Amino acid sequence: MTKELNNRIKATENFSTDLVHEIRNPLASLKSASEIISDTADKGKQEKLLKIMIHDVARIDRLMTDYSQMLKDELAISSEQMEDLDLRPIIESVVDDFNNIYIEKKNINIILNMSGSNKYFIKGISNRIEQIIANLLDNAVSFSKNGTTVKVDLDENEKYTILKVSDQGEGFKESDIKKVFDRFYSNRPENFGEHSGLGLNIVKNLVQIHKGEIYASNSPNGGAMIEIKFPKNIN
Repeated sequence: MTKELNNRIKATENFSTDLVHEIRNPLASLKSASEIISDTADKGKQEKLLKIMIHDVARIDRLMTDYSQMLKDELAISSEQMEDLDLRPIIESVVDDFNNIYIEKKNINIILNMSGSNKYFIKGISNRIEQIIANLLDNAVSFSKNGTTVKVDLDENEKYTILKVSDQGEGFKESDIKKVFDRFYSNRPENFGEHSGLGLNIVKNLVQIHKGEIYASNSPNGGAMIEIKFPKNIN
């Protein structure tokens, strides 16, 4: 118990250090923009600086909100119990929710393809599986252009239930794609103020809690793909 407590304290300290480092950048930008905007009468320049300030404030707010949520999640997960879950209705529900929002908002259609059996049973925590799917779809949509498609594929083999989420964006640019699961990874969309850079890291942690495996790749037809393998039986 002492060892586990020390590990948690160390992990929290490391994360807090990362968070402070990450907040410093938008704070410095916000400070510079606020100083310049008060010294210029150029309306075009003021408008541009104001957009920068709005972006930086959104970025800081998102970081603090997601950091707070991660701490709450850690406490909650320790008391939550795994149970037999059918992934099919959970995924159908989340996909339906996202389609209701983004077909109207960005003309992005999320298509769900399922092969194999009618039921996809794993051991899991229902609301955490919803969180995994929602984070993946949110990430995919943020990298997608208006009028494109996001695909969700659910399949299985003898050992695993396999979930894939792929978009039609520009794909991952990192030479080491594993880095996309790091906190605050640097390959970000222009509207990154809407996101904290914690989404895929949160997903990875939740997948590991479910004894699953997660992989990132660029799909042959362009765009990024995240694949998750959930064990069918967890002892």
